[in-house]
Amino acid sequence: MRQRKSYPKSFKNQVVQECAQPGVSVAAIAIRHGINPNVVRRWIPLYRDQQAVALPAFIPMKVTPVEPKQKIGVSAIIELPLGEQSITVKWPTSDPDGCARFVRGLAL
Repeated sequence: MRQRKSYPKSFKNQVVQECAQPGVSVAAIAIRHGINPNVVRRWIPLYRDQQAVALPAFIPMKVTPVEPKQKIGVSAIIELPLGEQSITVKWPTSDPDGCARFVRGLAL
């Protein structure tokens, strides 16, 4: 057996207020909210005279990307064993692409 959906009174009031706008279709409003239009038509007499409840809304904001702070003087240390000796390379972390090209060049 299918259960009935329950909607909060504030939501019902909002839908009825949307239906009260000039030139709108009750069926279109109901379908937009995923509700059978007959259900909304039953709500109209119940909620028509109530004040619209202000529901939370999204506020447009401008977001400015922040550049990550890079630590000055921080280096990646790469040790390359070469027989009994090793070569140590210090590469600045501010240039990871250059370091990757260097390491790939060693593989050739």
